[in-house]
Amino acid sequence: MHSPEDQFSDLVAGITALLTTRHDGLTVVHAVTTACAQVLGTDAAGVLITDPRGGLAMVAASDERAQFAELLQVHTEQGPCRDCITENTLVSATDLRDSGSRWPVFADAALAQGLHAVFAFPMRLLDDAVGGLNLFFTTPTELSDRQHHQAQALTDLAVLGLTQEHDQRRLERLAERSLTTLNERAHVNQAIGILAGTAGIDPDTARDRLAAHSITTGQPLLALARAVTGGSLDARELAAPGE
Repeated sequence: MHSPEDQFSDLVAGITALLTTRHDGLTVVHAVTTACAQVLGTDAAGVLITDPRGGLAMVAASDERAQFAELLQVHTEQGPCRDCITENTLVSATDLRDSGSRWPVFADAALAQGLHAVFAFPMRLLDDAVGGLNLFFTTPTELSDRQHHQAQALTDLAVLGLTQEHDQRRLERLAERSLTTLNERAHVNQAIGILAGTAGIDPDTARDRLAAHSITTGQPLLALARAVTGGSLDARELAAPGE
């Protein structure tokens, strides 16, 4: 019999497999909302994303209650998902009976639909919240730390599903990224060679020193390597750390 951890791993593996095939983003998001019910025990789930005009749009709802709650947030311009996107953080209401002052219209309408708790997890892209995954429960509910981590992991998979490219353009982008990665690696290897020659050390030691300097200074490894190869950073400054 699978443990909860095994079940979660299996579900994540299945969603990840969808990301590598021709399935569209909505298929991935549907798989995410289904997984929420299976591993987190949600009674309903939905996804709202920002649209180009600055508003919100519903892209998924597990049932009519979730659809109602999501559209309610879109039209009333209030609710936990709106706040989670604006504040770029998790927003939760473990008991909506206590949230009437914050979202009066949303709380009353959600309670009338039998929804008593909601957790809105931010969907982040390049550190900005571009949407939210909303988990609904029919009873007042608290989530454990493990459940919070699992919910955010599923939220991140939903983002990947909605932002991935498909078909020929997807293959072209993969080729472009591969060439970029090879080019970046060449820069780093060239900097390692310069450092090794300057300090009279082997390449592995030079690589370690370059990486250590990157961590110490907070500079990205590629930017540091380009500074060395471009001559704006003297390799001798990296040759003897601590001196």
